[in-house]
Amino acid sequence: MRRVLRLILLGVCALGLIRPLGAQEPSPAQLRDEAFQAAQKAMLTSASMALAQLGVRFSAGSDELARLVRQRQDLVAAWKGADRALVKALSMAGGDSGVNKDVEARRAEASALQARIADSDRDMAARFPAYAELSQPQPVSIAATQALLGEDEALVLVFVGTREAFVWAVTRDEADWHRVPVTRDALVAQVKALRAGLDPAAVAVMRSALRDFGDTDVAGDGLAPRGHVGFSRAGAHELFRQILAPLDPLLAQRRRVFIVVERPFDALPFALLVTEAPQGEDTDPAALRETAWLIRRQGIVTLPSVSSLRSLRAAPATPAPLPFRGYGAPLLGGRGPPAQVASAAPDLTGALLRGGRVDLETVRGLSPLPQTEGELRRLAEALGAPTDAVQVGAAATKSAVLAADLSRYRILAFATHGLLAGDIPGLSEPALVFTPPAAEGADDGLLTASEAARLHLAADWVILSACNTAGSDGTPGSDGLSGLARAFFYAGARTLLVSHWPVRDDAAARMTTGTLAALRADPALSKAEAFRRATLALMADSSDPTLAHPAIWAPFVMVGEGR
Repeated sequence: MRRVLRLILLGVCALGLIRPLGAQEPSPAQLRDEAFQAAQKAMLTSASMALAQLGVRFSAGSDELARLVRQRQDLVAAWKGADRALVKALSMAGGDSGVNKDVEARRAEASALQARIADSDRDMAARFPAYAELSQPQPVSIAATQALLGEDEALVLVFVGTREAFVWAVTRDEADWHRVPVTRDALVAQVKALRAGLDPAAVAVMRSALRDFGDTDVAGDGLAPRGHVGFSRAGAHELFRQILAPLDPLLAQRRRVFIVVERPFDALPFALLVTEAPQGEDTDPAALRETAWLIRRQGIVTLPSVSSLRSLRAAPATPAPLPFRGYGAPLLGGRGPPAQVASAAPDLTGALLRGGRVDLETVRGLSPLPQTEGELRRLAEALGAPTDAVQVGAAATKSAVLAADLSRYRILAFATHGLLAGDIPGLSEPALVFTPPAAEGADDGLLTASEAARLHLAADWVILSACNTAGSDGTPGSDGLSGLARAFFYAGARTLLVSHWPVRDDAAARMTTGTLAALRADPALSKAEAFRRATLALMADSSDPTLAHPAIWAPFVMVGEGR
């Protein structure tokens, strides 16, 4: 085990990510801690494209922060040029003293630029710590992580290498790790197989069949449309056994577990992992309701990085004066007016689910979202907010969001379509869809992650009731969670509710309103516990058998504070 950790460290050292090992053999605790920090740096490298895009947008401003961001970008560009010149000089070096002098000059130039970049980073961290955390989060030691955790909390870090994965579990008093001897490709395949069984479109069709035609279009008496590959609880249990079970003595009794993961696990909610061997059939609603889902025993909270917990808990809480503001139900012409969609559309996917993969020119052609206005109205009512706290239809524009003083609201909700980078041509970062303007202009109907980061919030909650705000189908390459979560945290949010796949409107409304109702009924509850209770209440409702299926109750995940 010590040898494996040493190999991790040496491999990451080869990338220049951490200091080389010294001559003295480190202790097991030191080795574990250095590997913990090395994994964080490696995971940050994999998310660098999303962070770089945010930096480009921030540098376009005119304030002091924008000036510093541009300055650092110029220094990095100069360093890259000096490094290329150094490599060229080295390739020509030999016995020629003049060439060797040129090598030393190039090396000195590159070193000086590296020092200036380090000075710039220190200046940025001192003057704009929130942006430094957003753009260049630093690894956190095990001891520092333990100091952030309460007695009833644990943190899990999952690092996926090419040939194997490594998992750390940290509590206030203990820390442990283990190696998972499974390749990245195999883990990607496992996650994709589970995601294939979470097709909400198939469940929507099946729900209609149960409601309108009895079970004639459903295999047997269970929750599986004919021809549909169902969700494998055995597969979810196998992933739990591989990833978390060896560390379960540290985790099982904690009421709240923070999860920091990278691809492919950023596309799979850990709430639907199964802690015990499942009984019965995967298509039986009763068996699904009795399954030992991880969410049954503890609250699960996702973090984009270990350091984000430090930032969230260090930030002073400044309660906003007003309870709620919601935006949603944008005017979209995909299948006619929203009132006609639910009854007229033969394809129930367009009527009941949120999502779409369309070209930018056809944003107006996205399907309307028939229940989002009602969802927002119920949220406003549950929070005692006035009717004008809900902005829908023609009022739900990106321009309105950017112009509003959103720092006045404790809870913000966006009930709309969500797009990932690449979903439409030219979209290089995640975005939320709003009512498109009548004419082309600065308002393109898409609030991107970098634009969200420039909002000024004091929100205890931001609810992104929109599909794909947290991940993809398990194929490496998506940055939905890292982009949007980091952006809203930077803007001032403390906790997010985001979704891994298209959300069924009625279930989304029950999850969000149920969570807030639980908190209002018992203010002593943590957010994670209130969310857990709302999830369990939804899956336990036997009046609709499909609510027991994880495709319906599992898409939402909590990201952030969790308290």
